[in-house]
Amino acid sequence: MPPIKETWDKWFENNVDIVNRTVYIGSINNNDGNESGTDAFMAEAAIKAMHVLESKNTEPITILTNNPGGDWYHGMAIYDVIKQAKSYCTIKTFGYVMSMGSIILQAADKRVMMPHSKFMIHFGSTAIDHHMKSAERIMEEEKRLSYIMENIYLDVMLEKEEKEGHGHLAKTLGDVMTRQYALGYPPPTHPTTYTLSKKPEVKREELRKILREMLNFDTFLTAEEAVELGFADEVYSNS
Repeated sequence: MPPIKETWDKWFENNVDIVNRTVYIGSINNNDGNESGTDAFMAEAAIKAMHVLESKNTEPITILTNNPGGDWYHGMAIYDVIKQAKSYCTIKTFGYVMSMGSIILQAADKRVMMPHSKFMIHFGSTAIDHHMKSAERIMEEEKRLSYIMENIYLDVMLEKEEKEGHGHLAKTLGDVMTRQYALGYPPPTHPTTYTLSKKPEVKREELRKILREMLNFDTFLTAEEAVELGFADEVYSNS
């Protein structure tokens, strides 16, 4: 076993604790005082850390994260490296789990929210304009990526509904959306009291419409609401 100082030096330098199989995925402060968010540096560090741990063995990995969001493509690189891992991965959220950070969370086998974590979903921006030559291509790509995002969220929401029983999602969604519109957001295109079909394919598309309402603006959820809607598995407790 390496000396304690060497172990901790590597942790702070590389965001990976090899002995305890722990990875930190989070933003850093830039020189201008702003947080970097999900970017190339975060993706590179996460991919390297996961590779190092998985090359040793496939014992469980714990990922600590504090992520206010950021770039779509770098975020999906992190999502994919966690999703394809042979090790059982637990993500524990501290502080922010917003935008791209909330998508990365869905890659884990177990998703644990700290009680004071701030969870937020929205369509956001993919920042793809510098890659595409025309407005039409940009719109096509935005639509494609939005559909991927929706399906990531829908999969975990419907898994929660199946686990808890039909009708579980409807009440929490109603409470969340009623609160959102009370804050002055644009009026909903449908009521905030929901009844979802029992037919899986119909329910998915009904839920997609509600989800799009949530994604059209910044929808903030408490840790408990995130669990109730299937975006996390549990709220951390010392007891």
